[in-house]
Amino acid sequence: MADVTAIKDQDTLKTFLVDEQKARIEAEKKADLAAAKLVEMEKQAKEDRDKLAEVMSKNWTNKYNSNDTKEETLYNMGKFIKAMVTHNGEDLEKYGVGGGKLSGDQEKSFGSGGYNITKAPTLGTPLYSDATTGSYLVPVEYAAEVLRIGAQVSQMRGKVREVPMSGITKYVPIAGTGVSMSYQTLQSSAKSQVNPTFDRVTLTSQTGAMWTSIVDELQEDSLVNLAAYYSEIFGEQEGYDFDYQCTSSNADPFTGLLNGAGNSLGLGAGQTSFQDIKFDDLYDAIGKLTTENKRTGASWMMHCTVFDILRKIKDANGNYLYQKPEGSQPGTLCGYPYILTDGMVSTASDDVSTKFIAFGNPKHFLFGNRVGMEFKVFDNTVYRMSEDMIYFRARVRRAFTTGIAGAFVAVSTAAS
Repeated sequence: MADVTAIKDQDTLKTFLVDEQKARIEAEKKADLAAAKLVEMEKQAKEDRDKLAEVMSKNWTNKYNSNDTKEETLYNMGKFIKAMVTHNGEDLEKYGVGGGKLSGDQEKSFGSGGYNITKAPTLGTPLYSDATTGSYLVPVEYAAEVLRIGAQVSQMRGKVREVPMSGITKYVPIAGTGVSMSYQTLQSSAKSQVNPTFDRVTLTSQTGAMWTSIVDELQEDSLVNLAAYYSEIFGEQEGYDFDYQCTSSNADPFTGLLNGAGNSLGLGAGQTSFQDIKFDDLYDAIGKLTTENKRTGASWMMHCTVFDILRKIKDANGNYLYQKPEGSQPGTLCGYPYILTDGMVSTASDDVSTKFIAFGNPKHFLFGNRVGMEFKVFDNTVYRMSEDMIYFRARVRRAFTTGIAGAFVAVSTAAS
């Protein structure tokens, strides 16, 4: 029995060795085929690269880089292709044609010969520095400033009466009825008692604010000092708003002296435009303030475009009626100084029944100052952590009201 078992084991081993030899031979054949296929693929790839390089270098060199050697052109093209595949914007600009994009001819050459190579879709639509599209070559250089026309500095600040406020509301007492003196013929007659009355105006503070935000990268990369720029334009806007609230605002949210005036003068029939005003109208406006004390310290208040109309008016002899400055004497209108402010109504609002000139003493208009202009930078918020955002905010808390309405007169165009 032992001999029979041994013979069976030997047959099994022989069969195993034969099978193993067959498997090894088959594997070697597959490996040889794979190696041959790889060699063929490499050969084909090399032919494809050479053909592509020849087509592209010829197109590129002839059309754009005639001064470069073939080696330089191929090097730049290689870098450019790599940048397209990796979406590397910096290298696209650096190795592109003069910093630009491919022309329509070059885009076609990418697909010629069945190569089906296209630009990455994220590159967008190419622009050209030609007269047809009006584009410009990049890279570009920006100046370290923003060109603009700065707003006029406030002309009413310091002329109106400032009232400090320690709370949200402040009452300011004003005179009501006055007193009069009476005479008695007989020494025994009782003297007359007089009791003046009082009234009050209310200053209710409101908050005015404006803010904007930028990201860290913009602040870091910009040549412009953005914090200083925003601080400046916010300050200018605050100055404009101050004058607007003092003069022509109409419940927006305060009412300025133009709309809060207790006296009014409408131009005559047919004088429906700002252009129709005459110096006689100005004298009539002065006459609306019926006492010398009402006129003391009074000034004309108007927009510079309205003033342009007045200073061109001439008398019958062709002389200008506007009294221009002489030496140290300022210019006047009908003997009174004038304040030109962008907060007033301009000729752009010329229309019927429109108030556009005010006359009176600005000290009779009240400005309640709760919190003055503040400019803050907020850079410790959760949005700084998650979005890299920095915030700039300007804020005021203040109130405006006409203290003595009877001390002002408003001039308006006729209704028809």
